[in-house]
Amino acid sequence: MVERAAPDSEASDSRAEPVESFLLRHIRENPGLGFGAIVQAAQAACNVSRATAALHLSRLVRFGDVSLLPDRIYLIAEPGAPAARAIMELRWSDATVIIHPDGSARHIIQQEFRVVSGQLDHIEFGHAKPLRQFIWWCTAASRASRVPATQAPSRLSTDYIEFAAPLIARKAAWHRFCVAEEMPPWYRMACPQRVASRHVAARDEPTHEAESIELPSQDRRFGRRLTSDARLRLQMVFPEGYPVGPARCRVRFLTEPGLIDSVEELRLASLGADQGHQDGLRRFGSTLTLSVPRPRLDREYEITWALPTLTQRDRWLAGERRRIGALIHRPVRRGTGSAESSRH
Repeated sequence: MVERAAPDSEASDSRAEPVESFLLRHIRENPGLGFGAIVQAAQAACNVSRATAALHLSRLVRFGDVSLLPDRIYLIAEPGAPAARAIMELRWSDATVIIHPDGSARHIIQQEFRVVSGQLDHIEFGHAKPLRQFIWWCTAASRASRVPATQAPSRLSTDYIEFAAPLIARKAAWHRFCVAEEMPPWYRMACPQRVASRHVAARDEPTHEAESIELPSQDRRFGRRLTSDARLRLQMVFPEGYPVGPARCRVRFLTEPGLIDSVEELRLASLGADQGHQDGLRRFGSTLTLSVPRPRLDREYEITWALPTLTQRDRWLAGERRRIGALIHRPVRRGTGSAESSRH
């Protein structure tokens, strides 16, 4: 994969150092200056264009070396002051869910990202139900710890990932992380039969189940943006031969969950109809895969599938028991080589 250059790659560290050193010194010696005065001073002292001076000033603000106050004046950021809110740039996100017959599952989540503004010292993963297992790996040195729901601000059981050294925008290196979660029974595996009588009305049990992947522009600890070639994928892996019904893709607005993004749904539907690639919603046996090139922020990309009936599920379970029983009781064939003959 070819890595895209950083947005400010035209200003390498070696070329930026004289301009940025002057800006830091000038702002420290003249606190309270506005944009125009700072840029004009850098133009005269460093013999650079107005655009170049403005670019380096914005870099210093983005890196957290200079603070821009609400009244539009610039100051040197004080040591120990709260770091600027981090902005994470995401290149790809992949979620694979391996569902077991009892509805428990293994979630495998992978992302490639970098910090392009501020600094990021930790990431949090909240869980609506206690996990059986949580495994974390990242290309950046980090340490995982568990925060009980009673102590977490979100009131959810939380895994807290602290980086050994904060990830900073000045060193906007690409990183990858992988999370594996063992979930307790979470998904419904069958649609209950409707029961009706003269005294009890039939309940409208949901006949579908769903899973989604979302990209909020604002997370609890950082903002998020996407690269121009960003991609996400959601894959649901059911037991082999499980009678999953028809599936479809839904795209919802995160800010208004009841509102459907019909334009984005239409785009994914057209991608799924093109057999020249694997984008859109695809089905391969008992696996459902939703691949989204150039996703949009603040969207929830969802796969919805029809549940089998209890009778269909029980028929599948009986077939699995027979298959496993046949494997267990299959006779073992002995060899007839010289080693076998030497024992007689």
